[in-house]
Amino acid sequence: MNITKNISWNFPILTKIKNYYLANGLVKTLVWLLFIVIGTKIFIINGGIALVNFFFGTNIPYGPILYYLGGIKIMM
Repeated sequence: MNITKNISWNFPILTKIKNYYLANGLVKTLVWLLFIVIGTKIFIINGGIALVNFFFGTNIPYGPILYYLGGIKIMM
């Protein structure tokens, strides 16, 4: 007896990506995903690091993703 026969997987993010891909094509989908990943990294992660550094006086370094991708170095 196969117990996984009637299981349906539901991944809403993958469904949105698939629908965007079907509507807009591969190139726009890759640009959209890159924008989401880098935007999340810059605003959420680096923003959190900046707040911790500012309020608690720590010296946590920022992630070097912009430096590796585009040669942009953030000096603070």
